Amino acid sequence: MTTQPPEKRGIGELQRSLERFETYNDGFILPDTRLVIRLDAHRLGDWSSVASGEYPCGPELTKVFHTTTKSLLTSSFRVVLAYAHGDEISLYIDPTENSNPLRRSKLISAFASAAALHFRDAAGLSALFDARLSELPSEERVVEYFMWQRKYCFRNALTISLRRALYATGLSTEDVERRLHCLPESARIEALAEAGVSIDSISNTTRRGALFSWREISRGDRSEFAISEMTSLPEDDLEFVNLTRQLIRKSSGLATTSVTQADKPIQSTSRQAPQSNSPALQGAFRPTKRSNVSVVRVARNSDHHGESAPTRARK
Repeated sequence: MTTQPPEKRGIGELQRSLERFETYNDGFILPDTRLVIRLDAHRLGDWSSVASGEYPCGPELTKVFHTTTKSLLTSSFRVVLAYAHGDEISLYIDPTENSNPLRRSKLISAFASAAALHFRDAAGLSALFDARLSELPSEERVVEYFMWQRKYCFRNALTISLRRALYATGLSTEDVERRLHCLPESARIEALAEAGVSIDSISNTTRRGALFSWREISRGDRSEFAISEMTSLPEDDLEFVNLTRQLIRKSSGLATTSVTQADKPIQSTSRQAPQSNSPALQGAFRPTKRSNVSVVRVARNSDHHGESAPTRARK
């Protein structure tokens, strides 16, 4: 170790000495793994404009989380399938993103910060997002992952509805939480029935979540891509498993690098970044040193309502 004081050392020497402390414990993701990022929101700051009991499954907040999910499908890394329920979003990343070395910290930090940005754009409210990375060994494990999240969604829906029903009886917060603690799913269903609450009265999106994927639209010799939003999912678990498996296989390779609104497909015949003199698109695309694909920075324009809208790419 050098004995020179830091002010006497050059930038190269300082970098060689210190950069290792950033990277030694920040390993590369193993190749040929399937990557799923799970984002979990936590409220931050003033949320007084949101009525009590509306978080996280109120109709307006559900729309906000769905809008955030669709924005994440067009941010930075290619995402081929997403599942949203309550305040959680799970994103299955195109396997081509992991074809070359990719550090975990880059993936986690990029998605966590993008989620917070898109959520604020959609809601005008602040939230922090925890990001957790699953490195799965096979496509079938990805199917299992989404099934796990579906069951988690259903359990949460029961808990939220039962908690609301118990509060309506005049119980204190402490008594309500004591009643809910370690209560199995079957008992929660029975308790809801005793309180006069039908499971069918809980919206399908609250009970089963929502799936988001890419669809390809053929128009003559051109292909267009748009986001499909499925907010009425099957009640049967096997149907959901088959649907998820089909979407994973169909969507792989279809995620576009171009930014698009969900209801406005963009035109694309290749994965090359479009060339344009438009100021909105200048600097939007960059090649990544870590993979063989191009990734996109979200270029945004403010519309007359003050909301941010994705910029359409051109050929």
